[in-house]
Amino acid sequence: MNVSSIPLKKALYWEKPAEKIKPLWKKFAQNDNRVIFEEYNLKNKIFGNLSVSIRKNEEGFNRWVIEIKNSLNKVFGKEIISMDTDNKAITGLDIIVEPEYRQKGFNFGELLRLFSVMEMHKNNSPFIKIYSKNTAIYFHSKYKFAPCNTAFAYRNRILESMAQNKSNDFEDLVQKAKNLRELSRTTKDIPEKQRELCIETNNLAGEYIKRVLINSQNPQNQHPFCYGMDMILTRENIIKNKDFFNNLFAKYGIDYKI
Repeated sequence: MNVSSIPLKKALYWEKPAEKIKPLWKKFAQNDNRVIFEEYNLKNKIFGNLSVSIRKNEEGFNRWVIEIKNSLNKVFGKEIISMDTDNKAITGLDIIVEPEYRQKGFNFGELLRLFSVMEMHKNNSPFIKIYSKNTAIYFHSKYKFAPCNTAFAYRNRILESMAQNKSNDFEDLVQKAKNLRELSRTTKDIPEKQRELCIETNNLAGEYIKRVLINSQNPQNQHPFCYGMDMILTRENIIKNKDFFNNLFAKYGIDYKI
């Protein structure tokens, strides 16, 4: 069994339209070939008519905010992103769902992720790169983000988290983490080896996360990471998992396909 075969949760609080609605697009600005989606409307069974929109964030250079809000402009969740002008690579700076709407089946975090993925795909962006808080690593992993740490300190923290796992089902991965941790100590004066260990740790962390997602009902409580990490969603991984993302778009009645 792999992560992609895990059944998607139903959109319990969302009403599918009679006909799927296709997102519309417009340019970021004149003489700019990047595009953004126009305000998209959805109906929630609890909160009524909601919209997902993207706007310029004046608080920082080249920043945009994807927001879910109601007709009174109350914001339920938002994601702040930056998109490079030239290669269109996206950096996810923050994703926030208001505390009272978290883990209650409203799926606001999932919707925000879907629209940033749609933005990435439409612009032919090479990737979305983020720094994930430790409590959000499994959330992002569900949407095909993978560890991509290059900082030695981050690598060591990831190894430390995995090495602390006491579960019998993870003994092999825990031992690998301990071995890599020891190697990082004995080769600390060899930069090339330290960089190689970052790659090995990312691969091991990806394998570890997949096993947790498959076997755990509550990953964060049962197998918590003590620290955050850098993660990446590449265009190649979106194409590879297009059925997964297309099923998510269909779940909400959004007429978009990878």
